[in-house]
Amino acid sequence: MSGGLFKQEEALLNDAKEKETGNSIDAEQYMLLLKGYEKLLKQTRRLVKMSDRTEAQLNLMSKEQVELNQTLSGQNTKLETLSVKLSKYLSPQVYESIFSGKSEVRVGADRKFLTVFFSDIVSFTEITDQLEPEMLTNSLNAYLNEMAIVAISHGATIDKYIGDAIMAFFGDPETLGPQHDAVKCVTMALSMQEKVKLLNYELNKMGVTRPFNIRCGINSGICTVGNFGSENRLDYTAIGNQVNLASRLESASGVGEVLISEETMLLTQEHFDFEPNQEIHVKGFARPIKTYTVTRLKETKDLSANLSFHSKGLDLEIDPLVLSEDSKKTILELIPHLQNIIQQSTKN
Repeated sequence: MSGGLFKQEEALLNDAKEKETGNSIDAEQYMLLLKGYEKLLKQTRRLVKMSDRTEAQLNLMSKEQVELNQTLSGQNTKLETLSVKLSKYLSPQVYESIFSGKSEVRVGADRKFLTVFFSDIVSFTEITDQLEPEMLTNSLNAYLNEMAIVAISHGATIDKYIGDAIMAFFGDPETLGPQHDAVKCVTMALSMQEKVKLLNYELNKMGVTRPFNIRCGINSGICTVGNFGSENRLDYTAIGNQVNLASRLESASGVGEVLISEETMLLTQEHFDFEPNQEIHVKGFARPIKTYTVTRLKETKDLSANLSFHSKGLDLEIDPLVLSEDSKKTILELIPHLQNIIQQSTKN
C-alpha cells in the first residue's frame, strides 16, 4: 500500500550514486549523505507501514465500537422494557425508592408509624358462583384497576392483592406525618366507596347483575415494615398487631362501611364525622378495641376549595389537609394582597 510513495526518492538516490565524482573527499562526504538519506528512507517506510497497520486497527476498532453501541442500545431497550414490566409488580413509591437508590434490596425491616388499610368485596364468593370464569376475571380486574388508581392518586403504598381483597398503607417509604397519612387513608377509603358505585354501572353493562359492595377497615399504629423473605425472593410488606387489627376491622365492617380504630379516629377527627360502633376483641390486644364508622367529611366553610389561586405571574396550590384552620384563614387573607401586588406590577 505504501510502496508507491517512495519511487521518486528511490530514483533520486540511484541517480546520485551513478553521478558519484572522483574526488575522494567529496565522494566520501557524498556517500555519507547518501547513506543517511537511505537510512531515513527506510525509517520513513517503516513509519508508514506502522501507520497503515494502525489505521487498519482503528478501522477495525471503529467497526467493533459500532457493533458494541448497537448491542448496548439493544440491551438498554430490553432493560427499559423489563423495567416497565417490573413496575407493574411494585407500588410506585417502592419502585421509585429502589431504582433511585434510596433503599437497598435486602432482607431487613424498620419500626414505623403506619396507617393500614384493608378492603374486600362483600359476599364475593357468592358472586363468583354466578359468573363465568372469563366474566369473573374481567370484572375483578376492572374493580382492582379502579381501586388501584384511587389508591395511587392518594399516595397509598399498595402492599398486595389477596383475591378480591386489597392491603395498602400510608407512612412508608414516604410520609408527611401520622396525621396527614391517616387523613389521606380515610379520604381514599371514602373515594373508593364512591368509585365502586360508579363502577357498578359499567359492570352491569358487562353482564354483572349483582353489584359490588366493599367494606373497609383502617388502623394506625407502630408496625414493622420492610423486606421479608430470603436473599432470592423478597416481599415488601408490613406486619404486626396493628396490621392484624386493621384486617379485623375490615372483617367487622358492614356493607359500604369504613370502620376505623380509635387511634385513627383521634388523628382524623378534625376532618371527618364519625359514629361510635361496637367494640371488638382482637387477639394480641388485652382490652376491647373501640371502633368508629366514618360517616362523611366534616362540613366546614369549604376553605379547602379556596386554597387554589391562579393569576398571571402566580400559581398557588396548597394542600388543606396539612394546615390548621388558622393557617387557612391567614392564607385566604393574604390572597387579596397578592392580587393587588400583581395588578400594580402589571400596570407598571
